[in-house]
Amino acid sequence: MVNVLRKRIEEKIGRPIKTRGDCELVSNTMTETLDIDISCSTIRRFYGLAPQTKPNIKTLNTLAQFIGYKNYIHFTQTDIYREKIDLSQLTYKAVFDGDEKVIINLVNSTKKSLENFTGFIVMLTRELLHNESYSLIDKLFRLKALAFDTFSYSEVLYLGNSIGLLLRKQPEIDVLLLKNTNFLQCVYLTFVDYSNLNGYYGEWTETIKRNSPTNEIALFSSAVLQFKFFLNCKKPVDCHKDLIFSKDLIFSTDLNPILCSRLLALKLLLNNSNQKLRILDTYKQIHAKKSNITDYYYELYTTAILIKDLQLMAFLIGEINIDQKPDFYYQKNHLNSFYLMSAFYYKSCGELSNEKKYINLFSLENCVYSYSDLITILYQIYLFGDVKIDSKKSKIKKVYTTLSKDLKYAYFSEDFLVNYFA
Repeated sequence: MVNVLRKRIEEKIGRPIKTRGDCELVSNTMTETLDIDISCSTIRRFYGLAPQTKPNIKTLNTLAQFIGYKNYIHFTQTDIYREKIDLSQLTYKAVFDGDEKVIINLVNSTKKSLENFTGFIVMLTRELLHNESYSLIDKLFRLKALAFDTFSYSEVLYLGNSIGLLLRKQPEIDVLLLKNTNFLQCVYLTFVDYSNLNGYYGEWTETIKRNSPTNEIALFSSAVLQFKFFLNCKKPVDCHKDLIFSKDLIFSTDLNPILCSRLLALKLLLNNSNQKLRILDTYKQIHAKKSNITDYYYELYTTAILIKDLQLMAFLIGEINIDQKPDFYYQKNHLNSFYLMSAFYYKSCGELSNEKKYINLFSLENCVYSYSDLITILYQIYLFGDVKIDSKKSKIKKVYTTLSKDLKYAYFSEDFLVNYFA
């Protein structure tokens, strides 16, 4: 905030502060307006034009008063809000005017500022989607400022999930965006909409598979389509066969760990139990030393529930240490799916204390947005197997049936619900 304070003072006097004369101007102006003396040497130190020392609170309070605040604390609490309001107004006006040059300049300048850049991009994208300005969105996602590798993974998740939710409401987008590699990396690969594999997301995936700009995106789109086949009670095939890839990609340390888990989940759907143990053991040896081990097993948590594979569940429970603090906040969402899988396992085994332990750790509110419907329908299966009163069973079945109809996945039949724990 000290840097912002320097910027505000320059705005106040209408010029950058780069010389001793500029500092004298600030000192004199402050004396005239506040009747408070603050030396030129103090201003010089504050702007790094003399040997710099950390400004004391009295100096900060005086400088904040100069630009119209009660004190420095008042400045820190309210100025960021003012800047956000200003940025919002600039964004709305630029979109309203349809001025591409202004919008692009605004993106580039905001990237360098102290603003929440990802929040700004979500706001801007929302306005452009509303105006159906797909060509401009395409241009923005080709800017260096929005390059995938300039964001942290947490920022990408925020960006992808936020824009993904917007697109769920407005899925009819220009195919131009489905050919934009950076857009696909930031949004399509991040917001994997399991609620709409039979809808817009599946249609996108078909298009992207035919025109994949990178090998990784091609592999991802093929794996998603095979999982769609599975949920529609069609036998999936090894998606490696129609791509120029090694069959050992699940063991790659170069691929995104969640993609590795997605490929492993698909491979386990295609192989018998003897091969499963061998595959899992090799996978474990290669990836077990990674700090983000929950990511490398992420897709297996829901897969194990879907195929009622207690052997796979037991393996995963043995690999995940729930007492170890996650490295990143998003991994709490991943662990949430693990908790539900563990509750399924211990319920199937009749271990009541462990079942209660894990179901109490689980929360529907902690689900990743794009997985929430899938996790919700699995949770209804768990609840159905836990109640004895017919009226409660009927309510759970109604939620399950409604979701099943919405998702249109043949796999979630009434028989699957009623006999899962039989």
